Amino acid sequence: MIMSRDKFEWDNLLEHEDVAFLVDPNGMSPDERHELIERLYVDYIKLRATKKTDKNILANYKRILRELVKNFAH
Repeated sequence: MIMSRDKFEWDNLLEHEDVAFLVDPNGMSPDERHELIERLYVDYIKLRATKKTDKNILANYKRILRELVKNFAH
């Protein structure tokens, strides 16, 4: 997985998923990216509290959040 400091690509994280419909954080303002990260984190916490959530889904959320923070949080 190759990621530059200012480039986020869904394909690098979700290799087996259709990513064409996903939002592109590269074109967002810093406030929009912050809101995206916050909403994904809230979703992750809610899903984690649900004992029936597939572990692969939780792993994907974790991976996405980690990469978004690594690339865009300051």
